[in-house]
Amino acid sequence: MNYLKLTPLDSWFFRDGRPFHQGEPSADIESIFPPSAFTIVGAIRAYLAQRMGWKYQRMGWRDGKWDEKIIRVLGDGYDLGPLMFRGPFIGRESSGVIEPLFPVPLHLLGRYEEGKDRLFKLLSPGKGIDSDLGKVRFPSAEGIEGMKTFIQHYLTAKSFTDVLQGKTEDLKIVASDELWESEYAVGLARDADTRTAREGHLYSSCKIRLKKSAFLMMGIEGVRDDLPDQFALAMGGESKMSVAERVVIQEDLFNKPSLECENRHLRFTLTHLTPAWLERWPGPGEVLPGVPGKVVSACLDRPIRIGGWDSVKREPVALKPFIRPGSIWFCEADANKKEEVLQLHGSRIGEYTGFGFGEVVIGAW
Repeated sequence: MNYLKLTPLDSWFFRDGRPFHQGEPSADIESIFPPSAFTIVGAIRAYLAQRMGWKYQRMGWRDGKWDEKIIRVLGDGYDLGPLMFRGPFIGRESSGVIEPLFPVPLHLLGRYEEGKDRLFKLLSPGKGIDSDLGKVRFPSAEGIEGMKTFIQHYLTAKSFTDVLQGKTEDLKIVASDELWESEYAVGLARDADTRTAREGHLYSSCKIRLKKSAFLMMGIEGVRDDLPDQFALAMGGESKMSVAERVVIQEDLFNKPSLECENRHLRFTLTHLTPAWLERWPGPGEVLPGVPGKVVSACLDRPIRIGGWDSVKREPVALKPFIRPGSIWFCEADANKKEEVLQLHGSRIGEYTGFGFGEVVIGAW
């Protein structure tokens, strides 16, 4: 698989799902970062299509839908054809070394006091408690007073591997403000013919400006012709220009964990590295699609709503609720399912997996 290091020439704009029309009450439009795989994949496929001779103009694809020659190479719409993508992930570079970063799992809690070491705890299913869901083993741990989850924080691959194995010593956690910052801007819509501002078209948006060492990473597989070592492409809202550079990274970033059996039951966690779309989120005692065993408990955040833009129809794609990266399921399976469970390590579940959605890793609890 080829990996692309993506950086903006200036800044990026990946708008959220709030209305962005004249007269709407929204004062500011936030950016989602990291962006949806749909956005990155769409930008890469558009670039590859233009390399094959397809023409783009201000109001959309000049030649309409792709012809059969391009569809055989790049697929069409949600059908990716021979292509397969991975990511996107955030990365940083130090002394020429590429270091991928991954969202902190939601079962890791921490407390930091000035002048003292950080303290970490891992949640795991506690004793059953009667609730409106029945008898449920909610995630719990001792000594977690004052501790919080690490929202918008990231782990190095080594630290993430340690957490999967239940270790919390010497974790390297990177805050989002070390990687990027939000930048609000006010703009005017411009009339293409007169090149003057259009009356009543003042808007406000939130851009993402990366820190010097930060970038996005996206894996791509199935391109017949070799990708250039470096190229420019338009990406995200306002067609912001970006630079893509081929890089080499280690494929297997996480070692398979050591799983233990208790009373002939195999206990394991399933953690989301990228957003996942499931038709239905399972409850306690139910199953995840393609995963042996049953769900015991989970640490889940509010869903992230992901849509997109249809460049042929020139209209937005309906938003869908995706499971956020860092969400974690605590599961149990029969002891004889150990190899089947470990095969899921680094695989994908749910829909749209070819775009990079649904990547999961297995851990212990």
